[in-house]
Amino acid sequence: MKEILSERKLGEKLTLGVQAEADEVGLYLASEDVSASCAFLPDEWDNFVEAVKAADQKIQDQI
Repeated sequence: MKEILSERKLGEKLTLGVQAEADEVGLYLASEDVSASCAFLPDEWDNFVEAVKAADQKIQDQI
């Protein structure tokens, strides 16, 4: 498994990490209370990133 983004602290209690293995990208998100991981195929990862960017743009437009 290749580490793409080592565990990165996003806030006081929120951590994110990204790894790749074969043809999947793994996303790990954890807080003090819960953690989740998702495996994406390359086109799913692209769609995920596009959706996050679109959501971010809408948030920026509202600020």
